[in-house]
Amino acid sequence: MNRPQTRTIVPRETIDEVRSRSDIVEVISECGVVLRPAGRDYKGPCPFHDEKTPSFTVSPQKQMFYCFGCQTGGNVISFVQKHEGKDFIETLEWLAGRLNIDLPNQDARGSANRKRVTSLEDLNRFAVEHYHNQLLIDRAGASAMQYLKHRGVQLKTLRSFQLGYAKSGRRELIKVATDKGFTIQQLIDAGLIKDEDRGPQDRFWNRVLFPIHNERGVPVGFGGRSLSEEHQPKYLNSPATVLYDKSNILYNLDKARQSIYKKQHVLLVEGYMDVLMLFQSGIENVVASSGTSLSENHANLLKRFAPEVIIVYDGDASGFQAAQRGLHRLLAEGLRVRIALLPTGEDPDSFTRQHGSDAFMELTGKAINLIEFQIQAAIQQQDIHRIDVKTQVVKEVVETLLNLKNRVEQNEYIKYTARELHVEESVLWQELRDAGFKETRVPNQRRRAKTGNQKLTPRAQIERQLIEALIQSPALISNVKSQFHYQDFTEPDFVSVAQLLWEACTDDKNVDIQTLINECPDEKLSAFISSVILQKTPPPNLQVRVEGCLKKLQHFLLRDLEQRVRSHALAEGADEMETLEELVKLSNQRRALRDRRTVDTRSENPNEGGS
Repeated sequence: MNRPQTRTIVPRETIDEVRSRSDIVEVISECGVVLRPAGRDYKGPCPFHDEKTPSFTVSPQKQMFYCFGCQTGGNVISFVQKHEGKDFIETLEWLAGRLNIDLPNQDARGSANRKRVTSLEDLNRFAVEHYHNQLLIDRAGASAMQYLKHRGVQLKTLRSFQLGYAKSGRRELIKVATDKGFTIQQLIDAGLIKDEDRGPQDRFWNRVLFPIHNERGVPVGFGGRSLSEEHQPKYLNSPATVLYDKSNILYNLDKARQSIYKKQHVLLVEGYMDVLMLFQSGIENVVASSGTSLSENHANLLKRFAPEVIIVYDGDASGFQAAQRGLHRLLAEGLRVRIALLPTGEDPDSFTRQHGSDAFMELTGKAINLIEFQIQAAIQQQDIHRIDVKTQVVKEVVETLLNLKNRVEQNEYIKYTARELHVEESVLWQELRDAGFKETRVPNQRRRAKTGNQKLTPRAQIERQLIEALIQSPALISNVKSQFHYQDFTEPDFVSVAQLLWEACTDDKNVDIQTLINECPDEKLSAFISSVILQKTPPPNLQVRVEGCLKKLQHFLLRDLEQRVRSHALAEGADEMETLEELVKLSNQRRALRDRRTVDTRSENPNEGGS
């Protein structure tokens, strides 16, 4: 069961108030980033990637941030979204809460649903604290403490993860929770008790409990490990509730996300103890699927925090199968996937305790790519030279290749597979086509270009100058919009930014760059806009620069038009005289633009060229 979407409709004025009253330096500092004054700005280590020299800049004057190392940027809202893993509304709620600003609710029903969800979150917090105290303080928790000590869990780790213990009594939690004012129905709704024929009973008893939090750190459920062989199942999780859906939850993501951001990859393991022991050893970018097959929602969650997933599973047959089940869902979301296989009989918990964290990191550093994993798995388990086995492996590899987004990777993996399986590349390509793969060629003009520091064509350099000038002086957008269509830019990223500017520029309002960043659908584009705003020395006369860029771009457009007229005439056999007249007209227009640019340049520099 999914959590109800109690969305809030927030007026633009309220969004602007929340953003303008939120001091970006204070907010970023509260989120754990150490900032130090650097002239009028602040600098610090980037929270989104590892670096030795701080390149993360925050401008209190412009209320913007930008990292010159990883090209991440934006305003206070986009920072909290990325740093805390929140969506837009959750970010507004968080920032508004700091400022005691009330956000409007969508309707009475939505308000009631939110109140219900909040009460269940409070109940789970109470249960986490109650079970934790029973483990630490109550004598009955001695057996649980002994079990955890035997597994190597240190007291610091136990406290950090708020591990708990549920006593053997069947109505222990019911009594203490109802005494605190919670109802039986709330306990049922939170999945903490079961309503049986003999009356309400605690779901968890005589178990070590692992509180489960969502990515925002809110407790949503529990995993319980039995302390006796007779008590089955060995592991028992909370049932699906309005808070807890196992297809949406990855254990420890709330604690791991900062490390994941910095390392740009996540280690995915199976169990709670695997996470605890790795985290205790200093390996913090780790989450667990808790024995659940990876879902599409899991893949979406991971993609928000890192581009690469290293799957670490037990070195046995079930580990192979578990890894293969999740591969395609991760690939379909565009994630890079590598597999780290432990020795037979080992899991991350036992391996780390026996060999240490350095050995574990060395093992994950040698993780193999997904195609290599599938082929090696087949070689280890079966006779790869048999035709039926080879046919099955090719089928599995082709299914994986179909989910790959990157065409370069796809091509390289086909070469690798052909070498390892002694199969012709052409055969693999044909298998791909038979399975539904369609080759597409992307026109040069529409290939995705980066807005970073790569070499641009002379025309694209002018386009960049124009875009930057408009971002720095939004009042000039209206005039440019009337003369130049955003689709006439050649670089796709500039097309996208220009479209945002053009659409934001209407007759009844000025373009607010901060609002534009909030509404920007592409994180990369918002970072580009932020980097332009934070330029140290913008050009002195932006209007003159804009006019100059427009004239140059119009010159390029006329030249393109001439080329199209020539091509059309050749293809269609058009009247030569009419074509010539049209080309002369276009050529004169281009010459007039060039002459006007020369006159403008001389008027700007009267002391040059002549006495």
